[in-house]
Amino acid sequence: MTVLAALAGARRTDPGRPLITMYDDETGERVELSLATFDNWVCKLANLFSAEWAIAPGELVYVDMPPHWQSVAAMVGAWTSGLTVSLVPSSDAAVSIVGPAATGGPQPAGHVLACSLRPLGQGFAAALPEGWLDFATEVPPQPDALLIPHVVNEADDALVEPTARLTHADLVRRGRASATTIGLTRGGRLLTNLNPAVSSDIAVALLAPLVTNSSVVLLLNASDDRREVVATQERVTCTSWS
Repeated sequence: MTVLAALAGARRTDPGRPLITMYDDETGERVELSLATFDNWVCKLANLFSAEWAIAPGELVYVDMPPHWQSVAAMVGAWTSGLTVSLVPSSDAAVSIVGPAATGGPQPAGHVLACSLRPLGQGFAAALPEGWLDFATEVPPQPDALLIPHVVNEADDALVEPTARLTHADLVRRGRASATTIGLTRGGRLLTNLNPAVSSDIAVALLAPLVTNSSVVLLLNASDDRREVVATQERVTCTSWS
């Protein structure tokens, strides 16, 4: 069992069901991705990594992103390509996926895919550093169907954290344990502001919903009162808050 297999099973059963709903109260943005739509984004990213950039299975993809649906798609796209996601900087990374805050910092390793995180999928308004590529330009034109399928096994490396290296089987175990801790049951709906792309939060914000065939509502920059409103509107079944 892998999180990819769990995700594929959920998509076959009910492709129109929401997987990720993201609110950002700072920008007024609301984005909802069904299982089918999320799979399209995953395939686009996997095609960029494998078909266009020819990144070999097993290589590292460094992810340095704030909470956002694009970070989730990037990580699942990397796993779909047989790549290993690193949540710590690495000079060995074949790809670095970064948010807008990284544009003023040092040069990441490998191909650099920068995400503006602007509403409506807009790209960067200002020019990126030389050699950097804009998510909004590079990813949407990719095909929605996977061009180079890759078999991902439970024993394959999946995630590099500051103190551990996890396999795909480890991800499933961690996701199930976190789901039990927060009370997320099969088909549930989690409300959270945790960051799926950091080591301390990935088990709750990403792995638990995937292995329980559930969905996540990612609520950013919101007040406590607003949290209650969204919880009611989205019919959430459990919450996990920083």
